[in-house]
Amino acid sequence: YANFTFVPMKPGNISIVAQGGGMGEMLKLHLHNVGLGHRMYCSYGNECDLSMPEILDYYGQDEGTHVIMMQTESFKDPAAFLEVASKITPKIPILAIKAGRTREGSVAVSSHTGTLVDQARMASAMYQKAGVVEFHDTDEMIKAAIAFSTQEPPRGRHIGIITNTGGPGIQAVDVAVGDGLELATWSEAGKAKLEESLYAEASLGNPVDVVATANADHYHAAVETLLAEEDTDMVLVFFVTAPFTDTEAIARRIKEATDASDKPVVVVVETYSEFYGLIDKLRESNLPVYEFAEDGARALAAMARYAELRDREVEAPPEIEVNRAGAEEILAGYEGRDTYLPQADAFAILTAYGIPVPKVRLVSGDDDLDAVAADVGFPCVLKVDSAEVIHKSDEGGVVLGIKDGGALAEAYNDLTERFAGKGVTFIVQEQKPAGREVIIGATEAEGLGHLVMFGLGGVFVEVMRDVAFALAPLSRPEARTLMRGIKGFPILEGVRGEPGADLEAIEDLLLRVSRMVADNPSITELDLNPILVTPDGAYAVDVRLKVR
Repeated sequence: YANFTFVPMKPGNISIVAQGGGMGEMLKLHLHNVGLGHRMYCSYGNECDLSMPEILDYYGQDEGTHVIMMQTESFKDPAAFLEVASKITPKIPILAIKAGRTREGSVAVSSHTGTLVDQARMASAMYQKAGVVEFHDTDEMIKAAIAFSTQEPPRGRHIGIITNTGGPGIQAVDVAVGDGLELATWSEAGKAKLEESLYAEASLGNPVDVVATANADHYHAAVETLLAEEDTDMVLVFFVTAPFTDTEAIARRIKEATDASDKPVVVVVETYSEFYGLIDKLRESNLPVYEFAEDGARALAAMARYAELRDREVEAPPEIEVNRAGAEEILAGYEGRDTYLPQADAFAILTAYGIPVPKVRLVSGDDDLDAVAADVGFPCVLKVDSAEVIHKSDEGGVVLGIKDGGALAEAYNDLTERFAGKGVTFIVQEQKPAGREVIIGATEAEGLGHLVMFGLGGVFVEVMRDVAFALAPLSRPEARTLMRGIKGFPILEGVRGEPGADLEAIEDLLLRVSRMVADNPSITELDLNPILVTPDGAYAVDVRLKVR
């Protein structure tokens, strides 16, 4: 078709698929500007004929494609994308960026889970499932593609850094560690070789500072030594083109040192126009070259992310013993009503799926309180139960710590008066011991089934927004990854001598919730918040469940 491409054609091993033509041209242009070409390029627009998954599938079968860069605004067939991308990523890395990350214009939903889900997080969950490396910055994706096109992915996350000036080395450390890499350590033999080969003034830690006057042999020895170290998975080399050194010899010797290793190496050159020919020579020898140490570190971190996604443990979702028929019977009574279930029925569905909950009893009237209390016990909790009262705590519809029958009667009278005329009912619930509060939720994702959400619970889910998402149903490795995907995970492990939360119990809850929503597509929203997690168990003490 007619297009407005203006980028000179140059062969390469990076294939590009972009929904927007302008974005595709930009990706090609910036590859060309660093001396790289492309293998294939397609802008698919509205997919009125060929679909994006079909294009990806074609790329994935092409032996000349070593890297795929993709830009998308929306997913017309998410399931097809997942199927195709999952087949490609074990052998070819897919680097992806999604435009339209805000959710303005989408239909707001009232539960926490629905409020926090947006198209960007849905895309992130798909990328994670398919093993795609996601980027939020186009420049960062392009610079990662430069490394992917010439280097093999690392076997681990340990980076070695070489520099001839201190500051950029420190910057590289900060970015590398911030992006999940770890600093490699040297063996005694490695330290001895560095000490023998470098100037006395050199720093032999990590980064290795060969000092500004280092010559080509010094760089060769440093690169060769680090690549030979068992703990080193990748190397970043930084050098300032000092006028008193033979920079071309340094570049040549760096390349020679990398030839005997399949570990990825990136080079960062701080220079000016007089030495741009040197950069071209490095690139022509298939070494990725960057202007800033941070760019090189991020590119290596992206390669490590891909390697982990490619090599991760893959399991099918486990078979879980549940009472599916019991849950379906309850849900059938609400079919087509587009409503939140009463608490008693929602808790019954959780119980059917083996999700631990407190004792819960529906209160039919004040003359029923004694019998309910005798069954539930003290201390207990009194809650309003209504599809119209979504956030019960915010509206004063929860009374905690009720210690006896008199206090229960008083609380019941207070809530009855407060919600008079609103057609509400009430439940009495066993009060469980305090614990770490987490949230597990689920929401519909068109074309994908359901997204499962995990994060810190209680009111903190709204304030901190520290949540992660994954596609249901979950495997055990996926449940663990989801759980560890929040920044607050160390709190669950235990800090400052406090006992940690029961992580196995959380994992089991994630598996059961994901199975429940996968089994029952009529569930449109689910919110278990909070879940109280102690060192030896977990209980969902509040539930909000909506069906279509």
